[in-house]
Amino acid sequence: MHPTLLVDAFGRLNPIPERVAPDPQSPNEVHESLWSTFLDRSVHMRWSTEGSAGTPRVWDVQEAELAYHLGSSRIGFAQVGLEVKGATAVVPPKMSNLDELTPDIDLSQAGWTAVPTLDDAAPPTPPAVAIWPLIQCLDDSLRWYGETQISAYQVTGHDLPPSQSEHYPSAQLSWFCVPIPDERTSAVVTLASSQGGDRFVSDVLNLIRRYGHDFFTIGPLVDAPEEIAAGLDWRWLQLTRGQTGIAVLLPEWSTAAVGWMIGTVFEAALSLESAPHALSVRVTRAAAE
Repeated sequence: MHPTLLVDAFGRLNPIPERVAPDPQSPNEVHESLWSTFLDRSVHMRWSTEGSAGTPRVWDVQEAELAYHLGSSRIGFAQVGLEVKGATAVVPPKMSNLDELTPDIDLSQAGWTAVPTLDDAAPPTPPAVAIWPLIQCLDDSLRWYGETQISAYQVTGHDLPPSQSEHYPSAQLSWFCVPIPDERTSAVVTLASSQGGDRFVSDVLNLIRRYGHDFFTIGPLVDAPEEIAAGLDWRWLQLTRGQTGIAVLLPEWSTAAVGWMIGTVFEAALSLESAPHALSVRVTRAAAE
């Protein structure tokens, strides 16, 4: 199976009534409308394509729903599958008579219907590469429905492959090279994974510190109360959460800063010797003092 990512936004949405009013003939429209908005935004930004098999893209849109009206802090979420890029469809010859077979023909492909196969497919998009635009796409889509106040973003992945990168792509920080002191924002990163709790959080923090970074202050470990814990919204994955989180100081509270932070944690976690096959990372903005 290919990796799947779920992205959540938490906080408040003050909706534009005309854009969320349900159609009397389609009472589930509000529930389902984020799907079309998220898909349109993905296609417009070339993060996904619609009806173009074999075209390189970052993800396939699988699901998206508004949740602001359900009485929790979650505003909405989206689910995507990371695309296998550059695959070429290879259609074996159609055979109607076994006498026509030559020694170089695979017998499993003979018959009345040719079975397409995939050749020269590139690997799926690395999760760390997809996370920043994925958060941005959800944020853009939610803002179409009204004014948002985002307090946390979360990305959860499953069927994750270990990192094959020899470099550290999340170390590219030129976006933040001219920081504005007043924009610096305290936050807490929490993790839940298929590889355990607090020891796993500590291992991830140590690896990030080894790589080095600028403009972000990462660490120390801090207590992480349940209300900001990652992974609790997707219980079917049976992730184990840590009782500790990682205190961070972001150069700004933005999708760019949060996307870099979550992508960095994913890259570090998937680079560990015992990499998780399922992982959830949440960045929660600290309350103003």
